[in-house]
Amino acid sequence: MSFDMPQILWFLAGLVPLWILLIRRRSIRLTLYKAMTSPKGYQKLYRLSMKQAILFLLCFSSLIIGLAGPRWGERLVPEYYSGLDIVLAFDVSRSMDLKDGGEGLRRLDVARQAALSILEARPDFRYAVSLGKGKAVLAIPLTDDQEAVINLITSLSTDTLSAAGTNLQDLLEIASQTFPEESPGKRRIILFSDGEDTKGSLTGIERFLQAKGIGLITVGVGSLQGLPVPQADGKTLLRRADGSPVLSQLRENQLQQLAELTGGIYWNASRESSPEAVLAYLDSQASSRASLEYRREVPSRQVWFILAALLFFTVARFLEEGLWKKR
Repeated sequence: MSFDMPQILWFLAGLVPLWILLIRRRSIRLTLYKAMTSPKGYQKLYRLSMKQAILFLLCFSSLIIGLAGPRWGERLVPEYYSGLDIVLAFDVSRSMDLKDGGEGLRRLDVARQAALSILEARPDFRYAVSLGKGKAVLAIPLTDDQEAVINLITSLSTDTLSAAGTNLQDLLEIASQTFPEESPGKRRIILFSDGEDTKGSLTGIERFLQAKGIGLITVGVGSLQGLPVPQADGKTLLRRADGSPVLSQLRENQLQQLAELTGGIYWNASRESSPEAVLAYLDSQASSRASLEYRREVPSRQVWFILAALLFFTVARFLEEGLWKKR
């Protein structure tokens, strides 16, 4: 047995001294009638009074237990669900600061605008947010609180995580762990990235996602020509062993292939500002879910104790009338 508000049960301890006080007061009152009735009549009157006191004790005890919200047992509850559970996975590596996202914007800014446009157009889905750099973290678990998701996305920067490099494999694995196993909705990850992976290996990640029933939508940001990557100090360029600058460019083919292999779609947000294709895909996935799901639930037994309290009170009041008649 469990309780919704177990702290209320402490009031049961207060019933004991109150009940003892009630018994003493009734005994004193009954002695006043001892001389007015026979010993046999007095014993009947005393037993009737004690029964009534016990019923009042049971009444208030049942009421307190009922207010505490008792639960036990288990039942299957039908649940129809036609929505989507979506994890917004952001690459926040240093290359996302490069200003070739389109219209002179940083890649991360374009990714931010793309995500917000999806959130604004489809506020009824459940969203989570994961962030990835050299390591990935779950920033917000699945929630209906769209405001919290928007606030986080609005404040995103490449300084959010301190690890160096890019590990898209770790980002996708962390994002996939966000979905509860019993979730009745379809599961989708929307990856916002330039597609560069310097630390992980995306080989076989599509099979990993397919095994979990997760589709991947990839949102590419950046240009195919690319730009040199600055050092952490922002003043010098990152260079290879031969002295040539490291170029970071949109790995469009890799992102397209990932999306196709997992049953998702690819969107180049730097080239196309409208998310219509992504929204149409999400709508088709949501509407195709037309089955009845069941979830396990521990039912509340509160009403039983409330009804018991009313029953005890009614019987006690009935005995009260009999007690007055016997006096």
